[in-house]
Amino acid sequence: MDCLTLKKSNCKNCYKCLRHCPVKAIRFSGNQAYIIGNECILCGRCFVVCPQDAKQIVSEIEKVKVLFQTGEPVIASLAPSFVANYEGVGIESMKDALKKLGFSDAEETAVGATIVKKEYEKMIECGGRDVIISSCCHSVNLLIQKYFPEQLPNLADVLSPMQAHCQDIKQRIPNARTVFVGPCVAKKDEAEYYGGIVDAVLTY
Repeated sequence: MDCLTLKKSNCKNCYKCLRHCPVKAIRFSGNQAYIIGNECILCGRCFVVCPQDAKQIVSEIEKVKVLFQTGEPVIASLAPSFVANYEGVGIESMKDALKKLGFSDAEETAVGATIVKKEYEKMIECGGRDVIISSCCHSVNLLIQKYFPEQLPNLADVLSPMQAHCQDIKQRIPNARTVFVGPCVAKKDEAEYYGGIVDAVLTY
């Protein structure tokens, strides 16, 4: 899935994205920047540093609107980092706002983090592994898969909090559709790759 796209007319050949890309997954050709998909780890750094607004995060708003039309409950899994984006706003206010937009309900993804924490505790108690790399961040997972494959045996085979929460929602609520709302573009790729758990991803 191409989660990050380029508005070619906006690119001013400033090379800022290239300088800040941690894995150098950007090339320039014909005075335009190009993201090399099989090298990108979807960290979103190029989007943040671009002064020309030339990078776009692919929107799934229309996809969510279609989910609303199914008549099935659509539950938002809300990343706890929303407090950094919306000052003074708590979960109840966010829940009310999301319901007004068409969601049936909203819960904090921290529910999934609790599930994941218990899985990590089991892994530690079982022993036998000196190194366990958390698999919560999809960008880190991509980094290991693409650039440090020798570390794959150390990567925890555990769902991310997003997946764990959305899976939990679907187990509790029959026919529920799940939408993760958070700050990270990589979650779009994660949801696409691990199909059937997260139905759509929206970014702040």
